[in-house]
Amino acid sequence: MIATISADIVRSTSMETADLLELRKGLQGFIRDLERDFPGFWARIVRGDSLECVVPDYRDSLRIAVLLKLFVKMRAAEFDCSQMLQRYGIRFSIAVGDLKYADKDEDIIDGPAIYLSGRNLDEISRKGGRMSIFEVDREPRSLSNVLDSYVALVSDLVDSYSAKQSEVVYYKLLGFKEVEISERLGIYQSSVNVRATNAQWGLLNMAVRDFENFDWEKVCG
Repeated sequence: MIATISADIVRSTSMETADLLELRKGLQGFIRDLERDFPGFWARIVRGDSLECVVPDYRDSLRIAVLLKLFVKMRAAEFDCSQMLQRYGIRFSIAVGDLKYADKDEDIIDGPAIYLSGRNLDEISRKGGRMSIFEVDREPRSLSNVLDSYVALVSDLVDSYSAKQSEVVYYKLLGFKEVEISERLGIYQSSVNVRATNAQWGLLNMAVRDFENFDWEKVCG
C-alpha cells in the first residue's frame, strides 16, 4: 500500500495573479524539500492551484499533508487574499491503497489510490464545510471511518493556528530545535516556545507520531 494526497488551495481566486504565481513558485521549492526529506515522495502542481502527491510510505502522509497546510497558511499571510485562504490554506484528501503506475519523469500517476483521493477532494470541495478527508481502499471500512475522524481533528487544530504559530509548528514538524527556529525567524527562543505552546504543539506532535506508529498491516491484513 502507498498513499496519495490530493489537495487544493482554498479560495485561490481571491489572490492576484502575480501573488498566485509567487505562491506556486514557493510550493515548487517546498516540494523539492519534501522530495529530499521523504525518499520516493514526489508531487506535481495541476490546474494552477491543486497538487497530487505520491507518498511511498503511507505512514508519512499525515505529516506531509499538515506540512503542506502549514506552508500555505504561513505564505498566505504575505498576500492580500481572503480570510478563508489565510485560515485554512488548503483542503486535502489522503487515500491509502494501490497504484498501477507512478512515474515522475513521465508525469503519470495512475491507479485506485489517486482516483480515490481525487474523487474525495472533489466531493468535499463541492459540499464545503470540511477541509480534509481520509480513506483506506480496503477492508475493514471501520478503519477508514476512525482514521477519517482522527485526521479531521488534526486538520481542525491546524486550521486554528495564526500565521506566526504556523511558522513555528512547520519548522518543529521538520525537526528543527527551538533555538534554530528562533534564528530562522529572527525572534527570541522564548517567543518560539510561547507560540508552540499556544498552538498545542505537544498534542499535534503526539497525534502525528501515533499515526506514523499505527500498526496498519496488523489491522488490514
